[in-house]
Amino acid sequence: MPVWMINLADIGWLPAAVAAGGAVLGMVADMGGRVRLGLRLVSAALLFASLLCLARAVVPEIPDVSSVTQVFDVILIGNGFSGYAFVIYFLGFLSVGTGLISVREASRVGVAALIALGSVAGQVLVGAFDLAVLFVSLEAVALVGYALVAAGGTDRSDEAAARYFVQGAVATALTVYGLAVVVGLGGGGTGFSGMLDGLATLGPQAALLGTMLLLTSLAFKIGVFPFHSWAPDAYETAPPAAAAFLASGLKVAALGAFIFLIGRAFGPAVLSGLNPALADTLAPLTVIIAGISAASIIFGNLVALKQTSVSRMLGYSGIAQVGYALVGISAVIPGATLFAATYAFGVACAFLSIEALQSAMPEWDGSVAGLAGAGRKHPVAAFALAVSMLSLTGIPLTAGFWGKALAFLGGLEAELLWLVIIGVVGSVVSFGYYGRVIRSLYIDASQEAGESDGEESVAGSQSATVWPAVVAAIIIIAFGTIPMVTGLDWVSIVFGM
Repeated sequence: MPVWMINLADIGWLPAAVAAGGAVLGMVADMGGRVRLGLRLVSAALLFASLLCLARAVVPEIPDVSSVTQVFDVILIGNGFSGYAFVIYFLGFLSVGTGLISVREASRVGVAALIALGSVAGQVLVGAFDLAVLFVSLEAVALVGYALVAAGGTDRSDEAAARYFVQGAVATALTVYGLAVVVGLGGGGTGFSGMLDGLATLGPQAALLGTMLLLTSLAFKIGVFPFHSWAPDAYETAPPAAAAFLASGLKVAALGAFIFLIGRAFGPAVLSGLNPALADTLAPLTVIIAGISAASIIFGNLVALKQTSVSRMLGYSGIAQVGYALVGISAVIPGATLFAATYAFGVACAFLSIEALQSAMPEWDGSVAGLAGAGRKHPVAAFALAVSMLSLTGIPLTAGFWGKALAFLGGLEAELLWLVIIGVVGSVVSFGYYGRVIRSLYIDASQEAGESDGEESVAGSQSATVWPAVVAAIIIIAFGTIPMVTGLDWVSIVFGM
């Protein structure tokens, strides 16, 4: 076995150290007035960190190497934990790779450093199996999110960031109360096993209350109904490149933590194996999560249908997308994590395309109707945006199709047929607003003949900010078509627990 693979398996903190080091070096370069160099340093560090995580995710294929190991006894790495971290770091790399054109020049490297540090916090959040680490990393992710929204530098973005902060503070307070109930009253430790021991000593009502308080903060961070009100304003007012990471990297980090916490601590198999009485006490969690999932799908899709702003539509549709992820969340963990990853790439591709289109069309007001003609004027960015819309809908031959398919299969395995039906109907409805974007890009454009010549179109499509959207679109198409040949065995390797 190659020596470097053994070291990679043992040194789980290396990706985080690389990303944090890149952020520091980028800020040092920025202090010297080297903005481009600073962005490149942060971008390169995020790319290297993502590749390290991807390598660590497939290390279980090497004999004599444990699939899941611990870092500092509080963070899990390997298998799905490292696979999920790869997604977070790589999406950060794509966001910084745009050059952050929509951010004020003086703040670009600072925003890039925030994205790098947010990626580190996201990796810790996904792998945390200690309540104290979970809480600290969750708040670090939240702080980065507030700052990314405020990076818009407008009165509207400042107002949205302030509202986001106030609502986040309430969610934090609920988490603290939950910790007080589970750890304080229960007398257990902060580790997940100690948490379960503490819950077992409490009465049924107190155990369920403490668990729900802990999950509430995560529910707020993923923007699930009814904890969703921050998302549309944040997505609309944040700079598109920053919104790309906010809506993908940070959101799916919290979603991954939610999925893994349910699967490793509150899943029926875990609870019944440790304490059947506790399993009965927390059985309502399944019903509550299913109800939140259905409400998110219905609300998100119906409200998204009425939106005229592309970014705001993505904010409301994101509520529905989280609802899909919660379908059968405790039945098939690899399916839930795969869906979260495919959604992350889809929404990131959308915002990265918006960043490219805004730099090429300064007159665009961000509306769906304002995209008319973009398919001909800026074909590369328009194509990437169209691919993202198809993937978010769940159309076959895109990554989003496989994500939704496995999520719905998980719902069927959990005997939640009614919820799967709601999810399928919601996916059909979603094409009403995702398809409207594609129509504006191409069909509406055909009614405006002679508006621009080919040279202008090529010039716009070759914008330096287009390539991250193109990379995301290629990944979406590749992972939508390759499984038709190879199957989905790799899902259990990269995204399994």
